[in-house]
Amino acid sequence: MRAPAPPPRPGSRLRLIVAIVAIVATISSCTSARNLQNTQGTRIDGGTLTFAIALDALPSGLFQTLARNNPWIENVFQPLVRLDQETRAVQPVLATSVTVSPDGRQATITLREGVTFHTGRTLTADDVKFTFETTATPKAGSNLGYVPRAFSSIAVDSPTQLTVTMAQPLGDALFDYLNQTPIVDPQTYSGVADGTQLVGTGPFRFAEWQPGAGFTLERYDGYWNREAVQLERIEYVVTSDATALLSALRSGRAQLAWGLTPSDARPYFGDQRYRIIDAGGTVFPLGLNTTTAPLDDKRVRQAIGYALDRQRIRDQVFGGTGEVSSLPWLLGTPGVPQAQVDHFGYDPDRARAMIAEAGATGARIPITYGANPTVRAIFEIVANNLRAAGLDPVGVAVDQPTFQSGQNDGELGAAFLSLHSQVVLSPVTMIDSIPVLRDGNPSKADDSEFEARKAALRTAAATGQGASEALVRLGDYLLDQAFLHPLVQAPEILVTSIKSGDVSTTMRGVVLLENAYVTG
Repeated sequence: MRAPAPPPRPGSRLRLIVAIVAIVATISSCTSARNLQNTQGTRIDGGTLTFAIALDALPSGLFQTLARNNPWIENVFQPLVRLDQETRAVQPVLATSVTVSPDGRQATITLREGVTFHTGRTLTADDVKFTFETTATPKAGSNLGYVPRAFSSIAVDSPTQLTVTMAQPLGDALFDYLNQTPIVDPQTYSGVADGTQLVGTGPFRFAEWQPGAGFTLERYDGYWNREAVQLERIEYVVTSDATALLSALRSGRAQLAWGLTPSDARPYFGDQRYRIIDAGGTVFPLGLNTTTAPLDDKRVRQAIGYALDRQRIRDQVFGGTGEVSSLPWLLGTPGVPQAQVDHFGYDPDRARAMIAEAGATGARIPITYGANPTVRAIFEIVANNLRAAGLDPVGVAVDQPTFQSGQNDGELGAAFLSLHSQVVLSPVTMIDSIPVLRDGNPSKADDSEFEARKAALRTAAATGQGASEALVRLGDYLLDQAFLHPLVQAPEILVTSIKSGDVSTTMRGVVLLENAYVTG
């Protein structure tokens, strides 16, 4: 089975880690990719893997594709399918087939037999229907909730098959949704939000959680692919400080570390005792509320675009890795002119003059951001840039659940720094999935022209005609209105020691440990 996608974008995702590869080559030109895949010692049958993570799990964000959940989520819960990172070929997980009708308005999903939840109950089509209906509700907070809301009916044909009828063809978005939506157990779903009942179908079950400190997963012996699972336990240790993350790896207390920037992880590049794994990419944008003075004046919003030193953010925060663009689409997206990518070049003099012309010199700009060390580092540079342009930026730091709630509700104040890991999605999916662009976005960008240009892109993508032209017109609108300023498209990396093996990631950077093992 295959998602009805446009031609693949060869190397587009890989460009996010090109700088990492260059650094590795510089530090150790004799280190080959083959050497980096070697493990040390004898494979242990069972064993415990220790995983140091910068941010704790947030079960209430189960459907929100949060990067902080990437280290564990698909080891406990599973989607129906996964998509190949480069070709978008559909790989079966809980579904063995997804057949879409020629007109794109109906999909028949056949489930894998013999799958059970961690309670021992058999997975059925009714559970999938429940998941679809749940993610269609705003309360679930799914970034792709608009997809199930476009289902006109969900018919359970048998315990292992269901048919979804759609009001209009969804194309890429349907398979993006099936790829990133974990199937949940209706009988225990009420305990997901507070983490008291995290019951999935994955190779590991949630055994213990101490919020803020860490959690433990244990092998689920009723797993449908039990013979592939090597590990007995996975212990996640919350280690928010980058120095402590590095120390945990270096001392051997942890075999995996997640949450390091490429700059933090530089000591491990080229060291044959460690492997650097591509764990997806993240876009870090600055959003501006179009209804709050002086940001209700697009001249001020445009001026901020010129005030931002994206290259400095890239160099200081991300160690020179990643790429900068004035648009949120993945670099290399077909049909996007380079002039749009480079539109907001760093020009502090121009920014200062535009702000003065708009009468906004000295205006106070509160900037809300969540508890994330990378975003905090970005804020410091952004604040300096805005001060140099004549504004008065003030940081408003909130905990991550508060930020996430405000983002979902479209209420983050005058300005906000966010991040999203959906950069691998196509633009036609992103306009309805990422919180900073979809309906109800915190920038309050919802005028008729914006909606019309998004609608034109959806239509063009569905019909296969005029998609490039529609994407350019939407890009022109975003640059003119300037309510969203992408700063850096940065790679996420996972560092593993050679005391572990067979660790992999999905196209979104979700860590898969089904086949992982440790050595002694």
